[in-house]
Amino acid sequence: MKKQIIATLLLLTTTASNIGCTDDSPAQITSLKLNRTELTLQPGETFQLEATTRPADAGVPIKWSSSNEAVAAVDERGLVTGTGYGAALVTARYGSYSAKCSVTLNAEQVWDPSQALAAPLSSDIVHSKNVLLYAPRRILQGFDILPNGEIYYSQVGSNAYTLNICRAAGPNQNAQDEVMILKHFGHGTQIVAEKASDGKTYIWLNSNASVDDSGEYGNNWSFSRVEFVPGTNEADGYAGDTFFLNKEQQYDQQVAVDFDARRLLVGSRKSGVRHFWIFDLDEVLALPLKEMTVSVTVGGGTGDGEKQTVERKIMGHDLNDCRVLGNFSFSSGTDKEHDVYSYSHQGHEINGDYIYFYEGNAVENSDDPGTYQSKAYVTVFNYNGRIVVPRTEVAAISDVNGLASEGFTQTGYAEGECIKVKEGKLYLGMACRDGSSSNRYANILVYDCVKKQ
Repeated sequence: MKKQIIATLLLLTTTASNIGCTDDSPAQITSLKLNRTELTLQPGETFQLEATTRPADAGVPIKWSSSNEAVAAVDERGLVTGTGYGAALVTARYGSYSAKCSVTLNAEQVWDPSQALAAPLSSDIVHSKNVLLYAPRRILQGFDILPNGEIYYSQVGSNAYTLNICRAAGPNQNAQDEVMILKHFGHGTQIVAEKASDGKTYIWLNSNASVDDSGEYGNNWSFSRVEFVPGTNEADGYAGDTFFLNKEQQYDQQVAVDFDARRLLVGSRKSGVRHFWIFDLDEVLALPLKEMTVSVTVGGGTGDGEKQTVERKIMGHDLNDCRVLGNFSFSSGTDKEHDVYSYSHQGHEINGDYIYFYEGNAVENSDDPGTYQSKAYVTVFNYNGRIVVPRTEVAAISDVNGLASEGFTQTGYAEGECIKVKEGKLYLGMACRDGSSSNRYANILVYDCVKKQ
C-alpha cells in the first residue's frame, strides 16, 4: 500500500512539473537590446527596429510604444514611422526588461549662439547693467523679460529663507521698489514671467522648499505659478497653481516655458545627476487638481523659527500623469574645460525643439584680477539629450580686463545666472561685485544667434 502511495505522489509531481513547462508559461530572458538607440527621420520615413534577447531563441512577445505618437509612431512589429516634428522615445518592453531608441524629427533649425559667445565683453552685448535688487548684498538668481521690456528678477533674501521677486520697468532701471517676498519657496535659480490674457502678470518659480545644511532653501519639490503682486508676502511655501513631478524623488525642480511653442521644461537633480523633462504646456495646464502630500523641513535660521518638518496637503497638478515629450539626463563632469556640467548649474531654457543649459562659477582677487577668471558655458541639446551645439565658453565672463574697463567689476567676480532665448537672441544673466562695496549687481548680456541645421 505504501509503495502505491509513493508511486501516485511521484506521478502527480511529474505531471505538475510538465504542466509548469507548457507554452503558456512566461519565457525567461536576461537582456533586451535594440539594433539602434538613436534615429533621425523625416515625416513619412520609416525604420525597422529589431529587438534581440538573450537567449536569442526565447521568442518572447515584445510590446512596442512611443512617448509621442505625434512625432513617431511604432507598430506591433517595431516599424517606426516619422509623423511630425519634435522628439520621441520608442520603447521595446518584455516583463521587467526594456530598451529605448530616441527618435528625432527636426523641423526647426536651432538658434546657435556659439559664434557670438566667443566675442569678448563690449557695450554692444550689454542689455542691462549694474542694477541693484531689493537686497543689495544678495546675488541675482533668475530673470525674465516681457515683450513690453519689463524685467523681473529673483534673488534670495537677506535672511536666506525668503525669495525676492523684483520688477524693473526696463533695462538699467530701478528694481528695488516693486517687490514680492516669498517665504520658504526655494532658491529662485530659474523663473518665468508670463503676461496672461487676463491682464495679470504671473511668475513661474520653484516652491515647497526644504532648508539644507548651509541654511539656504535650495531643495524644492514643486514649482508654482504665482500672480505678481508687489508688497505681498506669501508665507506658506507655495501659492497659486502648484505642479509636482516626483519622478524618482528628484528635487531642485526649476521650470522654463516657451509660450509660443507651448512647451514646458522641468529641470531637476539627484545624486549629482541633472535631469530634464519636456511636456506640452496645454496638456500640463489641463491636468486636474488632486491632493498631493509634500514633506519639507523649515526653520532653524535667524528669524525663521524652530527647525521642524512640515507635512502639507496641497491641491496641485501631478505631472506624473502627463505625457512626456522627451527626457534625458547627464552626470556632473570631471574635466572643467571640456565636460558638460563641470561647473554649477546656472539655468536652463527651452526654445522650440531645443534645450539650452547654462553652467558657471565666479572667482575673484582684488590684488591681481588678471590671474582669476570666472567661467561660464552654454550647451544646446535636443529633447533626447543629443548635443546639437557643443559646449561653448562665454568669453565675456572670463574677460577680466573687459569687465573692469566696462565698469562691471575690478575683481573678476562675474557669475552666470539664468538663461533666456527670445526671437533669435540669447540673454545671459551675470552677477557682479564691484570690489568697492559688498553690493552685488544684476546684469544681462544679449547675443544674436544664427540658424543652424
